[in-house]
Amino acid sequence: MSTQSTTRSKANILIVDDVPDNIRFLEGLLKGRYGIKAATNGLAALKVAKKIHPDLILLDVVMPEMDGYAVCEKLKEDPETEDIPVIFVTGNTQVEQVTRGFDVGGIDYIVKPYNPRELLARVSTHLEAKKTRERLAVLASKLGKYLSPDVYRSIFTGEKDVVIGASRKFLTVFFSDIVNFSGTAENMNSFELVDWLNGYLNAMAKIANVYNGTLDKFIGDAIMVFFGDPQSHGKQDDAIQCVRMAKHMVATAEEMGFKIRVGVNSGECVVGNFGSEERMNYSIIGNEVNVSSRLENNSEPNRILVSQTTYDLIKDEFSCTHRGEIHVKNMKKPIDVYWVD
Repeated sequence: MSTQSTTRSKANILIVDDVPDNIRFLEGLLKGRYGIKAATNGLAALKVAKKIHPDLILLDVVMPEMDGYAVCEKLKEDPETEDIPVIFVTGNTQVEQVTRGFDVGGIDYIVKPYNPRELLARVSTHLEAKKTRERLAVLASKLGKYLSPDVYRSIFTGEKDVVIGASRKFLTVFFSDIVNFSGTAENMNSFELVDWLNGYLNAMAKIANVYNGTLDKFIGDAIMVFFGDPQSHGKQDDAIQCVRMAKHMVATAEEMGFKIRVGVNSGECVVGNFGSEERMNYSIIGNEVNVSSRLENNSEPNRILVSQTTYDLIKDEFSCTHRGEIHVKNMKKPIDVYWVD
């Protein structure tokens, strides 16, 4: 390993103190273990922090013009520096001053004169904690790719618990598939097919995110999206957003060189976590989901077929043409449906 890569692998620490002797003492303790930068006033500290984004800041409190508390507040207000951990280093032992350090965003408080071993231990502990947070953030980001953005946010903010369970909600459900997918797939090798299909699914997923739809699953070339959970703007707005998304998807698919069929239905569904304690899936079930799937099967290339319930919610926003009643597989009663023009 080169010297340059070794240096880069070290954590960088920014020491901020208006007394040069204090900086030299801390440099003597930390140099060799970490990369060291220094600043002798608050404004310089803010510039250096923004430029190098250190892994940790050792910040003096009592400084002219801008004290350490003000520096820390500025760091935490800036998205580029808000995640940098700050340890206050000061001779002030008053409880209210220590408390203020935590209030403005500091993670620790070391009182002068300090024990060198204690300081090194605290620095090491907080740097390891930062590494752990970063690893968890990367892992969470990777896991988030298996979930709809809204579901991901609701789980990681604690709004939803990861337990088996479900509830009834009024949702608008979207299904689509590619016309003549099998025929197209036969003319490609496996690598070409994967690239082509993933390109299409990626484009459709981005559109679903634009309209805040919950992307439930990909089933081969088929896509299932629902509106109304975990966030809802009301039955009507959810249905309108779903149809807007559907029209956007139809237009985008056509630009990509192929046609899709779309079915949309609205009604009460069961939504929640299904599966086992070891492996579960956040999804929806119920007759209204099946109706949406059947509408997609009965739709036509580059057309959107909606149920009477969905039509009633969107008719003031979109021009629609009554198709009439259709009989679908495994359903006794006919379904009254409309084309979205």
